[in-house]
Amino acid sequence: MKFCHARRARLAKCLLVIVAVGLYGAARCQTLSARRPAPARAQSPQARDGGKTTERFDEIVRADFFAGMAGDDARLDRGMKFCEEVLSSNPKHAEALVWHGGGLLTRASRAYAKGDSRLGDSLWGRGLEEMNDAVRFEPDNMGVKIGRSATLIGLAQSGWDSSDADSRALLASALEDYEKVYKWQKPFLRELGIHSRGELLFGLASGWSILGERDKALGYLRLIVTECKGTAYESEARHWLSVRPLPVVEHDCAGCHTGRF
Repeated sequence: MKFCHARRARLAKCLLVIVAVGLYGAARCQTLSARRPAPARAQSPQARDGGKTTERFDEIVRADFFAGMAGDDARLDRGMKFCEEVLSSNPKHAEALVWHGGGLLTRASRAYAKGDSRLGDSLWGRGLEEMNDAVRFEPDNMGVKIGRSATLIGLAQSGWDSSDADSRALLASALEDYEKVYKWQKPFLRELGIHSRGELLFGLASGWSILGERDKALGYLRLIVTECKGTAYESEARHWLSVRPLPVVEHDCAGCHTGRF
């Protein structure tokens, strides 16, 4: 997937937040939906020392990845190391691959910001490959689908080559998975937090607009107005609906846990 190097550095400010919010939203849906089995547990360091395992994988790693995304290299390294320990025992652990792949993309963004394109390209390719592998290993894991799809849509927003066939196919695959996530969440959409709800719908609106599917994008913007009434998401959606013809919908994760970088 071809992207503009100059804009890749911007992605480090929101990339892992998008992934984390997506995985958290999926975990919430697993709690709400009686049709889904409980998410697989990963052993925390305390559990490996004999304690009882009670945490989901995202609960174990997300604080370190949030801090790492914000610039704390030591915390990012710790989160990455934990994922690597899990992957050394189970190379097909999909959640570990999604988080680790996101960490590699964050490191790639920092390498590009420093002008090291060779290192950035290497990390970038590995990060995307790990996210693709995660979905391949667990195609029905909605948290993994969200992690990969949200990331790829975020990447496309940060700059991409729309004439590249591979790039278009990759983005289309992310949107197809996001559509599956929406259908899965739809029965209890209003029981989700407004953040998870708004980010999912804006991801679909943005992604389809990037691919030039403006009717689909408009449909999701109208849905945001209905499902996110009285919030900043509604105001933003109304702004885009007022622009004709609809341009590419650019949206950054705006959660209270992120602030605006």
